[in-house]
Amino acid sequence: MAVINNDICVACGGCIELCPVAAIRMIDDKVNINIEKCVDCKICVKVCPVNAPYVLEEAPKE
Repeated sequence: MAVINNDICVACGGCIELCPVAAIRMIDDKVNINIEKCVDCKICVKVCPVNAPYVLEEAPKE
């Protein structure tokens, strides 16, 4: 499942336009991925110019 790092997201909308299942949308000026709709295609990860979306299993460890 992909999630968005809204601290670096520039809200360009590329991931919203290209999501094949319409799982991504803007909520309160922030990009949000509906985890129930997400099919793990990773298109959002591939198209983002600032690498804001990432696969949850690949999230940086603290």
